[in-house]
Amino acid sequence: MPTDQIALALALARIGTVMKSLAWNTAEPLGINPTQGQILAHLAARGPSRVSDLAAGLGVSQPTLSDAAAALLRKGMLERRPDPGDGRAVRLHLT
Repeated sequence: MPTDQIALALALARIGTVMKSLAWNTAEPLGINPTQGQILAHLAARGPSRVSDLAAGLGVSQPTLSDAAAALLRKGMLERRPDPGDGRAVRLHLT
């Protein structure tokens, strides 16, 4: 691998580490983790969402999103409401 590509890869890895640290430092005082913070931010910016759509939008698996959302539901930060377009589905809403 050429030296400039190695330098770029190392720089991107360092940026990723800094971003992860910032996400934890922002989320931790709120009693949440970064994934939960992303869920709250996404819903605040775009409104209520189905779990499957939210998982796709955040680039995480549905089980990961479901676990994080369940924690936010227990903390009273989210609530489930029926999806008006599909009575079998639910949307997550900020409280």
